Amino acid sequence: MLLIGFLISLYIAYGAEQRGALTTAGAAWAVVVGTLIFGLGGGVPGLGLIAFFLTSTALSRYRKADKSELTAGIVAKGDCRDATQVLANGGPAAVFCLLYAASNSSLFYVGALASLAAATADTWATEIGLLSPLRPRHVLTWQEVPPGTSGAVTAAGLVGTIAGALFIAVLSLGEPEHGTVLRALFITLGGIAGGLMDSILGATVQEQRSCLHCGAPTEQLRHPCGGQTVCTAGIPGLDNDLVNALATALGGVLAALAWWITGMR
Repeated sequence: MLLIGFLISLYIAYGAEQRGALTTAGAAWAVVVGTLIFGLGGGVPGLGLIAFFLTSTALSRYRKADKSELTAGIVAKGDCRDATQVLANGGPAAVFCLLYAASNSSLFYVGALASLAAATADTWATEIGLLSPLRPRHVLTWQEVPPGTSGAVTAAGLVGTIAGALFIAVLSLGEPEHGTVLRALFITLGGIAGGLMDSILGATVQEQRSCLHCGAPTEQLRHPCGGQTVCTAGIPGLDNDLVNALATALGGVLAALAWWITGMR
């Protein structure tokens, strides 16, 4: 299965790199992550990974110019995913698949799928939320903030969170076994929790930067105006990618714990 997973991952990563959806380093790590998920987790987690990547890429490129204009000067990265983004979104699922292969415990299998659900929920929320006609609001203060601000939410984005988590959960129904529906429920809830936690962590502990020249808030180390930026809040070095990784992993852990508590092991 590892060989099959490697070949499938290599084919998809190469095509994505050629089309500008992945950097070269991102494609290399996508092969590693995909091989582990396909080879150790099996077909359903592998299908979930493909579904996450294809839908996320499609959504990120839909009305790309409009989104870029809205978030100009704020977000640090575009729609071409680098190695850090690949590891943040797929790394937790790969770790769960490693644990599943080593223990043969279904709770790690559930964790893998739920972490993919969390990654999908977060990405769909971001891409759909950016197209909302309503101004986003800070998840804690509920004040209006610019699009692309970490910790910002919209009603459309929340719909995207739920839809993304449900999407992966529905895919899991393709592998019938004892507790399949309950497993899908936990995957959905874990995915939603991970997506929401991304916003909460983004609003609280993620580093917030400001430009020394113009004072604009940003995630970038150098603002487009040319000014250097400094961390003004949050934990220095805890950027958006690390927050994504934490939230994605947390979604998997919560679903796995719920599965374990019910005795479905």
